[in-house]
Amino acid sequence: MWVVRLLLTIFVIIIVVGFSIYNAGEKVTVRLLGHTYEQVPMIFMAYWAFVVGMLVAFVLGITYYSRMHKQLTDQKKENKKLLSELTSLRNVAIEETEE
Repeated sequence: MWVVRLLLTIFVIIIVVGFSIYNAGEKVTVRLLGHTYEQVPMIFMAYWAFVVGMLVAFVLGITYYSRMHKQLTDQKKENKKLLSELTSLRNVAIEETEE
């Protein structure tokens, strides 16, 4: 499995380097938040789009993780409560048969 992962990583790196070399001379005009930036290298914009995408994915991942952690904590508390209830019900049944 590690070989497939390594080959996939190498393939992605080759694609990124190829894309960078292919678009090294490209210049674009960017309009962002009311400002216009002219003659910005395409690779620079691709890099910042990647960084912003990674930050958004990180924030969404942290949100999902915290939600799942809270749900797991709630489930553990409920499990503990039900286990104590089950134990008390088992003890009641034993006490009644002894009488």
